Amino acid sequence: MGLARFPPVTVVAGYGPPSVEKMLGALPVVRDFLRRLGVASVVDRLCPVREDARLTHGQVIEVLIANRLTCPTAMVRVADWAAAWAVEE
Repeated sequence: MGLARFPPVTVVAGYGPPSVEKMLGALPVVRDFLRRLGVASVVDRLCPVREDARLTHGQVIEVLIANRLTCPTAMVRVADWAAAWAVEE
């Protein structure tokens, strides 16, 4: 009983688009906590931002707090940390 009795089989796999994996860690918990405290809204109310700014002061403060809570090291490369972790999402 050899394999010669079975016809060859072609399998077509339907793969989705390539994905990017990012670490979440405690970010969802930190984000929820910061939102419940209203950190960004308090900072934005006290420190208005120009209309052409990409981020508000409150958003920046939230990212810096999240960085300190999830990766308490020197803050030299915050942009690199934000790219590796799912900060934007």
